[in-house]
Amino acid sequence: MSGYNDPRRTSDRDRYRERSPSRDTSGDSRSRDGSHGRGRQQGYDDYRNAQHSRSSHNNYDDSRSRDRGRYGSDRGYGQGNSRSSSRGTTSNDRRGSSTSFIHPSSASSEKLPDLPSSVSIPENGGALRLETCEGRGTVGRAFTVAVNHFAIQSLPIVKVYQFDIRMVVPASSRRRGNEKVSAMQQAKAVLKAQRLWGKNFVFDNVSLGWSTDLLMPIGESRTAFLDLDGCTAEKPNQVEVSIRNVGALNIKKFVHYITTSKSSGVHSSDPEIEDTFKALNAIYRQDPASRFITRPKSTAFFVRTPSLGLTLQSTGGVLEALRGAFQAVSYSFGQLSLNVDVVCSAFYVPNLSMVEIAKAMAGVSPRQGLNEIGSTSMFRAGCERLVGMFFVVRHLNAVRNTKKMRVQGLSPNGARDTTFEELDRSSGESSLTTIESYFKRKYDIKLQYPNVPLLVCKDGMFPIELCYTPEGERYKEPLQGQETADFIKWATSPAFVRAQQIMDNVKRFAWHTLSIPASMGLSVSTSMLHVPGRALPAPDLVYGSGTSRGEASGGQWNLKGKQFLKAAKFKSWGLMYLAGGARQADDTTLQGFCKSLLNSLGTVGIRTPKGPPAFLRGNPQGDLKEEITELVRKTSGHFNAKPEMLFFLLHEKANPQIYKVLKSVCEVEFGIPSQVMIVEKALKDKGQMQYLGNVGLKVNCKLGGMNSKVEEPLFRHARFMMLGGDSSHPSPGELRRTPPPPSYCALVASYDSSCTMYSAVATSQVSTVELIGTFKPMLNELLRRYQKRNDDLPGAVIYWRDGISESQIPEFMEKEVKDLKTTFHDLGQKVKITIINCVKRHHTRLFPQSERGDKLGNVLPGTIVENGKKDFFLVSQSALQGTVRPCHYTVLLDENDLSSDDIHRLSLNGTFSYGRATRSVSIHPAVYYADQVAERAKIHVRGTEDGAELKDVHDDLKYTMYWQ
Repeated sequence: MSGYNDPRRTSDRDRYRERSPSRDTSGDSRSRDGSHGRGRQQGYDDYRNAQHSRSSHNNYDDSRSRDRGRYGSDRGYGQGNSRSSSRGTTSNDRRGSSTSFIHPSSASSEKLPDLPSSVSIPENGGALRLETCEGRGTVGRAFTVAVNHFAIQSLPIVKVYQFDIRMVVPASSRRRGNEKVSAMQQAKAVLKAQRLWGKNFVFDNVSLGWSTDLLMPIGESRTAFLDLDGCTAEKPNQVEVSIRNVGALNIKKFVHYITTSKSSGVHSSDPEIEDTFKALNAIYRQDPASRFITRPKSTAFFVRTPSLGLTLQSTGGVLEALRGAFQAVSYSFGQLSLNVDVVCSAFYVPNLSMVEIAKAMAGVSPRQGLNEIGSTSMFRAGCERLVGMFFVVRHLNAVRNTKKMRVQGLSPNGARDTTFEELDRSSGESSLTTIESYFKRKYDIKLQYPNVPLLVCKDGMFPIELCYTPEGERYKEPLQGQETADFIKWATSPAFVRAQQIMDNVKRFAWHTLSIPASMGLSVSTSMLHVPGRALPAPDLVYGSGTSRGEASGGQWNLKGKQFLKAAKFKSWGLMYLAGGARQADDTTLQGFCKSLLNSLGTVGIRTPKGPPAFLRGNPQGDLKEEITELVRKTSGHFNAKPEMLFFLLHEKANPQIYKVLKSVCEVEFGIPSQVMIVEKALKDKGQMQYLGNVGLKVNCKLGGMNSKVEEPLFRHARFMMLGGDSSHPSPGELRRTPPPPSYCALVASYDSSCTMYSAVATSQVSTVELIGTFKPMLNELLRRYQKRNDDLPGAVIYWRDGISESQIPEFMEKEVKDLKTTFHDLGQKVKITIINCVKRHHTRLFPQSERGDKLGNVLPGTIVENGKKDFFLVSQSALQGTVRPCHYTVLLDENDLSSDDIHRLSLNGTFSYGRATRSVSIHPAVYYADQVAERAKIHVRGTEDGAELKDVHDDLKYTMYWQ
């Protein structure tokens, strides 16, 4: 039975104990802390693979599947290294089941207390008994899965009052006329406010608080003035705090909601339900927020210990990686729970001089003297990257030295040439003085670097040599090159190690020892939830020849003995070798490579010319656009036809900007498919045929071919279109620019009967806006292309949308979905629409319980766990290392009336039809392609007199997957 047990009110027990029906759930919330992770993928050996990922390191995850892009690698890598992973694999294979999740390599030097086997219900709590949601799907083998959710066992049976809190700086204490309370002032005020609201009070650090104490009658308020450090009659330093009792939480209504609701997630249109979710999060956040490194409203908590951190030497020692804990209230799988996970993020090493930080940002050696480079544009560019970060100083008094100040900009000149009007407090007169002389006279500090730009903040200007990094300052830029490789190597861990790390985090949170939750009647289980799962069967892939059944059951297969289902052809082709480095390929080597390339492409069925290509040796430092133009001219003259395919050979360490220019010119200016390859791999005898086989996958897609398809019964009876949408946003560092760069949006749509071949359109819009503003014209363009190929419009559309958060769903349905419907209505076409939200940015992980997993302790590809009616978590990919992350699919609208089994099959089988890989990927390809197109749009931008303009891809590429 489902319900809520109140031992004090027997009469209410039956009323609270209600069976939970199936729930039509909404999507999981989308976290934007960070940008995209990158994996390595079989079937993708383009030049981009040689460039290290520019993935965000914030809240990294540790899934390292072969499918490239944010969907291949998670955001929160766990502890572990290659040696521990190797030992762990052996142990896990012997164990056969990862139920205990114990492994020697995961043991931390930190001594953590044992968890109790069971947690009793507090005196003020009523037992909460909920049933795990029933699955609607029937296909596949059933088994049990552990999820990193910990059930909330009881809720309050006493009144918990909610309070509105307002903090302002009174007029007498304002320094610059602003009443807003700073984060530091708020933190100090909260400590002093205990006399106002008592020790059992919970504050969410924004505007709400909760307590079991009445404090004041409902509807009444109280105001107090709190003296902060250094407050005197002559120089007041106060915060005015107002607190008003708005009433008790409606726990009874909340229990009814979670036992009868058809929606999962922690967002509700009912304010009383929303307030209870907020209260639960704040109650369990307050203790770790007081003990660990965190940010306001953040759900990630870090601590600096040797066992949980690593200095990234590739950054010059200015950054460190910390492994922390994630915690948030969740309503998933029919259970109210705390979701606990592992997160890793990069921080500035504390107490470092900002001079060293600026040198690292500028790419300058730490040993290089600042007087030599302090006035250079390169060093100034490094200093500009400090804008937005916090710093502290050491030359003031003890109180002011602890104050964090944010860099708002740089001074145009150094301390020697920057002047200000200094007020003489004794005489009341002011005089013009320089920053350099002021610091010498006031603090007896002789500046070593008086010509270096000053850091500007709201408190004034400070010489950079007197500024230091504070504790807990996160690095918000994407990691670069070797930094990313070092971070991932340290952070990645197999699933059974990650599960132990999750349990270690539960020990650190120690919910069973917290007095405030207990006083409110709350308790949490210390064991992971066990939920029913199923193993869906892998589809059979159809090739032109060499098709075999059951080959893809492990989520991967190979091209041996196969030819593409629809092999493309080309007659005119050109090749440019961009020489670089000490060792350069000679003509004989390149001629041999061309023969090997044609032979490999022919093996999979691509029809190629017999003769060599038009050839050009390019200069990586030259005018690339002019060189491409020359290659096009030379190829056209050689074959008496426009080039149909251009190949480029780049060295592994070439400037990444070269790739962007090559792709942009080919795709926008000339409309010619292009393939960039790495010299060190393409010309190496060992592994060359596998490499060229992967190149063939991409070339066929770019030429309008179809590598393979999955037979789908639904597509035989209706004209389906798979539609995918995504938005790509600037990184936090890029958002500090003035103006910030735009966001890029993409729509992709299938145009063939098997829903395998896609066309794409992209646009740019205001930065950080998720919903696609020009949805209708973009969709109209895709429908014109569909109609041109099929002489008709689709009769059914499935729109796979990437990562709409719970809070954005109402707006998404009102805007994008409404535009989707009205577009077809305006065309006079009756169409049935299904909307599926696809979320990868979440912290739910699945661990095998009743069956063996793979050698890393992951569940096997095809594992599905239902979260309600047409709401489920699906693992469709295998991971090479780390913990695989499932994709959370939620059906928001289903006019096609698809069964749960239909939705599950479409979601899984689609991941096997991804064009450029011989393995299943982690999310439906409609979403995957939309992400890639949005990223590709960034290099199609051209500078104009009015700024920058996104150029359309050439018409000749409209029916090709050029982004592959």
